[in-house]
Amino acid sequence: MVLPEESKFWEVAMSDPLLDDSQVGTRSHERPDERSVKLAKFRAVGRQAILNAKPARSYGSPTNVRFTEVADENAAVRADLVRIGAYMFAHVQLPAGRLVWTRDGLSQHQVVVVATESPGLEVVSEGPVVARRATWFVVAPGRTPVQFTAARPLELVFVNLDRSRIAEEMDVDLAHAGRDTVDDGVVRPMVNFVKSLCAIQGEKVETGATPLGGAACEVARSLVKTVVGDPVPETSLTDAVIGILRRRHASPHLSVSMVARELGVSVRTIQSALRRERTTFSAALRSIRIDMAKDLQRADPGLGAAAVARAAGFGSRQALYRSVRNAEKSNAEKSNAEKSSARE
Repeated sequence: MVLPEESKFWEVAMSDPLLDDSQVGTRSHERPDERSVKLAKFRAVGRQAILNAKPARSYGSPTNVRFTEVADENAAVRADLVRIGAYMFAHVQLPAGRLVWTRDGLSQHQVVVVATESPGLEVVSEGPVVARRATWFVVAPGRTPVQFTAARPLELVFVNLDRSRIAEEMDVDLAHAGRDTVDDGVVRPMVNFVKSLCAIQGEKVETGATPLGGAACEVARSLVKTVVGDPVPETSLTDAVIGILRRRHASPHLSVSMVARELGVSVRTIQSALRRERTTFSAALRSIRIDMAKDLQRADPGLGAAAVARAAGFGSRQALYRSVRNAEKSNAEKSNAEKSSARE
């Protein structure tokens, strides 16, 4: 059941008083008051009540977020929310399950930060998602849906802001995030600040201008900047990928998603960078493994083919031979294409 004495999260807390549906597409150029604090709460108990909660269309919010799966029939959701101008802060007790944010014209410009107390949340999208140590996530603006899957009940902090609030004041490139060098000692105080902010009771704050609002908005921007890190120059992204492949070529589980997580960029970003170099992730990895196999054979001619294959990351002698044949075929096709192009 959704407790009647509390505000409904999607219908009340996420409605934006600054812009109604009739104004969508004609955004005001006036900057919302970042000191105006508004409070709301959401409570729901039971799988059906949670699944039936429907999002409202509202500007400036991660609209169209809804549960599609809830693992426990007696699950409960608890969310304490604070709206400060165009910023949203939430401290949430989330049940095991799945939420989908379909996104639309109302929310495509929003940046979302999610920080969990412990691993167990997966955030998946075709667009850029920065993931740090499976506990801190930044979802970049875009139109592609985002799926949040909680493997178990989680406590998390949620911050939502318009990308213009970042672009105006700090150098943050959400498509080319820095490496995962996030210091827990830096992020933790900001997360705790958001929790304290969301714990404020209605009688303890005036819903008007307050210095607390400005401080909270600065924390939101700093969270994004800290988790994303300094941008990795696009020209060096391919080198970074190749460096990881060289160091970890022997791992049979090496994948583009694994490398993307380590670099803090999306799979699509890596694929685009490699495409500009006229290669693919699988082709680059295959080439590195073949080179490593050749180096091993030169260093120790008595080493058997099976041992070489395993050490190079192929897993078996057959896989090594197959990769060599495919590489030779691919190189021959590329050479013929270049000769044909030259004749034309």
